Amino acid sequence: MKHAVAILLALSPLACGSSSGGTAPSPDSGTSDASTDVGIEDDASDSGTPAGYPAAHPPMPQVQNLGGPVMKSPKFVIVTFAGDPLAPQIDDFAAKVAASSTYWSGTTAEYGVGPVASVVDISVAETPQASLMDGDVQAWLTTKLAPPDGGTPDAGAPWPQPDGDTLYMIYYPDGVTISQGGGSSCSAFYGYHGDYALSSTTYVTYSVVARCPAFPTTTAIDSIAAIASHELVEAVTDPLVEDHPAYAQPDADHVAWASLAGGELGDMCAGFGNVFYKPSDLPYLVQRTWSNKAAAASLDPCQPDGATPNFNAAAVLNNTVKVVVESSTVSTKGITIPVGGTKTVELDLFSSAKTSGPFTVQAYDAASYVSMGGAPAELDVSFGGKTTATGQNGDKLELTVKVLQADPSGGEMFLLVSTLGSGASAVQTYWVGLVGN
Repeated sequence: MKHAVAILLALSPLACGSSSGGTAPSPDSGTSDASTDVGIEDDASDSGTPAGYPAAHPPMPQVQNLGGPVMKSPKFVIVTFAGDPLAPQIDDFAAKVAASSTYWSGTTAEYGVGPVASVVDISVAETPQASLMDGDVQAWLTTKLAPPDGGTPDAGAPWPQPDGDTLYMIYYPDGVTISQGGGSSCSAFYGYHGDYALSSTTYVTYSVVARCPAFPTTTAIDSIAAIASHELVEAVTDPLVEDHPAYAQPDADHVAWASLAGGELGDMCAGFGNVFYKPSDLPYLVQRTWSNKAAAASLDPCQPDGATPNFNAAAVLNNTVKVVVESSTVSTKGITIPVGGTKTVELDLFSSAKTSGPFTVQAYDAASYVSMGGAPAELDVSFGGKTTATGQNGDKLELTVKVLQADPSGGEMFLLVSTLGSGASAVQTYWVGLVGN
């Protein structure tokens, strides 16, 4: 089942993705290439990392390949509409992403995705309806690819046909609202990607980027590029999200992480601070996305050009709890606390190298944090009655967790936000913890 996950302002002002549960493995499976060099040392003894860094801590999540394919030789079809003043910049953004020697390979190569094979720009001489459903988008796209009369698709400007490596990126202009997954563009989401069956053997992978007001201190094209970069990476690493998902969700021990923003590679980094940047060879704002290889090495999981050193506060969760995820009951790591009960959770602080000083750890009830106070708290979390604590690599903190009310899923979440530095130079990371009743 497709759904667009809103990245709420409390976490990040940008981007969202589409995700789905698992299906039977596909024979054309895009597997992670552990030999791919993304600038991360496999052996700490060769990396110059001082002894004792990082301190022992629970592992970070790994986004799982559920058996679906990836796009090994992606082809971008960039669709804009006549009269869109930003169309030339949108086309230029796609061309420069394809040519980037750092960003594209740095976000996709370890997952078996190759260089972009081609970029085709299409300007449609139409004015889209002001209000569209996702089904309308699919039906319109189908008329360009397989007209019901059997004629030539869009004879005035033939469209590249779907082949497993083709991604249709549709950039709607100002004044168009798209509804999908029970929400509307610019309120519930800014963009999404999905797929549908064109025939019994052919699937269409597409993405929609809505035209929303520019984010604070960001130009209109940079806001669009930031959203589009998120969707580009997710669409090529999980192109058949509806039918044969690939890199769509974290491992079983970390399923709670997907509850905040989604489980795809862009979603997993959307809550981290400092994930939007302009690479040296790409003059547009883009999002860093999850690197399994970096996470396994306790480096900044949001790559490329992640923060150095990486630091975080990892919750030690020693119980197996059951929670409901998308109508299915799953077993995962957590801590068992009955409603009204209280326990302490050990937090292991770590960094990949020496930090400039201690970092601050803040604890939040995730339900109220994500809703920006719009939902009642399910947990009371504190450090001995305080909302913050400080420490550094090797330190251990005790977090007191009290269950105030049960979540319908059977599990309540807490969020740990670690901050190093202050002001504009501050860097933040987060960790998700789960309580089962």
